[in-house]
Amino acid sequence: MSSQVNGRPTDHGGTVKDREIAAEQRYVDTAYARLEEMRADAQAMIREGYRQSLAGTKGSLVDRDAMVHQAALRVQALDIADDGLVFGRLDLASREVRYIGRVGVRTSEHDSLVIDWRAPAAEDFYRATPEDPRGVVRRRVLHSRGHTVVDLEDDLLDPEASEGMTVVGDGAFLASLARAREGAMRDIVATIQREQDEVIRAPADGTVLVRGAPGTGKTAVALHRVAYLLFRHRRRFGSRGVLVVGPNRRFTAYIERVLPSLGEGSATLRSLGDLVEGAAATVHDPPALARAKGSEAMAAVLRRAVADHAPGAPGELRVVFKGVVVSLDRDRLDRIRNEVHRRSRGSVNAARGRAAEMLLDALWRRFGEVGGPEAAEAEEGAEAGLWNAILAADGLASLDEEPARGDGGGNGGGDPKRAQFDARVREQRAFTDFLVAWWPIRRPLDVLRSLGDPARLRRAAGRDLDRADVEPLAASWSGGDAPLSYQDVALLDEIDALLGSPPRPSRRRKAPSEDDPFVVDGVNILTGEEAVDETWEPEMQELTTSIERLERSRRVDDGVVEDRPEYAHLVVDEAQDLSPMQWRMLGRRGRQASWTIVEDPAQSAWEDLAAARRAMEAALGGERPASRGRRRTRKPPPPRVRHEYELTTNYRNSTEIAAVSARVLARALPEARPARAVRTSGIEPVVRVVPEADLGSAARAAVEEVLGQVEGTIGLIVPLSLEEAGGQAALFGGPATAWDAADRDRLGAGLPERVQVLDVLEAKGLEFDAAVIVAPETVAAQSPRGLRVLYVAVSRATQHLTVLTTDPAWRTTLLTG
Repeated sequence: MSSQVNGRPTDHGGTVKDREIAAEQRYVDTAYARLEEMRADAQAMIREGYRQSLAGTKGSLVDRDAMVHQAALRVQALDIADDGLVFGRLDLASREVRYIGRVGVRTSEHDSLVIDWRAPAAEDFYRATPEDPRGVVRRRVLHSRGHTVVDLEDDLLDPEASEGMTVVGDGAFLASLARAREGAMRDIVATIQREQDEVIRAPADGTVLVRGAPGTGKTAVALHRVAYLLFRHRRRFGSRGVLVVGPNRRFTAYIERVLPSLGEGSATLRSLGDLVEGAAATVHDPPALARAKGSEAMAAVLRRAVADHAPGAPGELRVVFKGVVVSLDRDRLDRIRNEVHRRSRGSVNAARGRAAEMLLDALWRRFGEVGGPEAAEAEEGAEAGLWNAILAADGLASLDEEPARGDGGGNGGGDPKRAQFDARVREQRAFTDFLVAWWPIRRPLDVLRSLGDPARLRRAAGRDLDRADVEPLAASWSGGDAPLSYQDVALLDEIDALLGSPPRPSRRRKAPSEDDPFVVDGVNILTGEEAVDETWEPEMQELTTSIERLERSRRVDDGVVEDRPEYAHLVVDEAQDLSPMQWRMLGRRGRQASWTIVEDPAQSAWEDLAAARRAMEAALGGERPASRGRRRTRKPPPPRVRHEYELTTNYRNSTEIAAVSARVLARALPEARPARAVRTSGIEPVVRVVPEADLGSAARAAVEEVLGQVEGTIGLIVPLSLEEAGGQAALFGGPATAWDAADRDRLGAGLPERVQVLDVLEAKGLEFDAAVIVAPETVAAQSPRGLRVLYVAVSRATQHLTVLTTDPAWRTTLLTG
């Protein structure tokens, strides 16, 4: 018979669990010893790569780079696996034993010591259940600190086949749920359940859409899917990379340890505020501003803003040819500008050459309109008569008797008079200076800041923006030091797509004349080519790999500007909050990508869900966002394969806390169904009514009380600041409910690091062992989606929930519904 115990003392000394832990420790020690040998082999490969480079040939340098790169990746993966290498064991009905870990470990004879959790042989660790054991008799989870096994839990899946087998503990998964959270999210690789594992191992093609209520493990599942895809399809996803996008920086900091702990360090993590090179969001817009900035109408507004003349652009162009003054006024210049934008199919920043040609065309036409050709012929006739008189006095032939010659103009065999006109006008400083000022090379931030001028924004708005939104929008962009919001970053990306990159330097560079009027600061203003002296010789270019170039394109601190990267796979968390403009931003990074989308419509803080859904469908379909108002003539891409999943079990919250969040959800979205909580803690949530003036002190006291009750993290979650709430805090107002950054700093002063003070939007996607929610009535009143935001806040805690309210009615709502 099997010996099923819970750590009871035995006659043999110690407990059954102690003996089992000691046995597992011996096996884990063997695995670590082999891991150290593998690490030494990888280090030896690095040294061998450098030794081979001593041959001095170009081939040896390439071999060195390839060998060192691969060996370094191997060392990194082995180093990452060093903490908690082995976390699971399967005992099969066939008497085979499999150990599951972060990376695969084999003996020197290639026998398996540890199976990588992503390998097919490890699937049963996650998918086996008592209803469908899949040949698994016992599943054991090992808990380690560093190299030491400190605890273990067993699940007995097939009792009839467990003869002679010791089973310890009450079940691995539920025990893991009660463990303290750390400041950074820990992976749940050892406790993934079947419905989650189906998502992780879903087909790699197309889109995987995961829906689930708070606490169902959506984020962890998405991150484990990234690690799984990189393991099973390394060549496909490793070459162009994987991008994981979260709602804010707190969230990305929270999850940044997960992928490395799973053996993957190659994915890129970004928040929605960090996706554009050189820009970083620091604030959230008030609801009304966010709605305007994020709406799909902003795409048309920004197209007009890019097509408008730059601030300070001259309103008149005046040149002189053959003594005739030729000028173009603002109306003509605006028509030319519009025509350049209509004809330009590429970058606006690269269209300066086309703009110069169209200006010359307009000047030539204007030259004819003012009688320029007749005046020029008269001037030429007078000049010719004067020279003929001089030549006749010297006994020479007249100019009329010389053979006809071309003027050497650059008109390609066309009208020589036009060629001469173009050449003379191009040489004039008035023309070149005008061109630089009239068609400058612009940056996205320059265009966005220019919309801080209400008159300019009105021109760009057309009929696409509500007139009441113009002044607040302009105010948010005025001033060179105004902070960027999360919605602003998406607008910068849209402008960047419209402007494009400046002209790239040509590989064939010519020696400029010192008097060349087209060269300004070493660059030809018409072609974009760098001008160098005639002694220039091709310089040695550094050989780089595609991975190195991809990594360089992701860095913002090395001064290297490259094209916007496109990825092989995108993971988007908290997708229900994305605006249409943010979806357009993501779509440009995944035109050929597969996607994993994680969302909970009940948590959505975005108001126009239909518009956001249309933008999401365009992004997932690989459709290029429309630009410059051109209609599409090509067929839309075929729909991609989509796999949809719903996670229904709440693993985070206890049943007591889940009941509170369900009552808030019933007010926010009566038709929504909460996830099923599976763990009862016996700890009832606390809801206290306190005077508004005492909220700050009461919050501190509540945190200090909870500090003695939990060992893990505590979230002190407060309403938005007045600015981020759009002034709505004044509805219930006094200084106690402002909760700006200074207030949050004062609340957190002197508290341990495991206490985080943050607003309700920053709490998205996070979880804590205990949460203290301040002023739920304030949160609910701050935006049209305030109740949904509150629903998110009250579902952050795993063990203790405390709510402080100034309204007795809210105490009743939260505790009894």
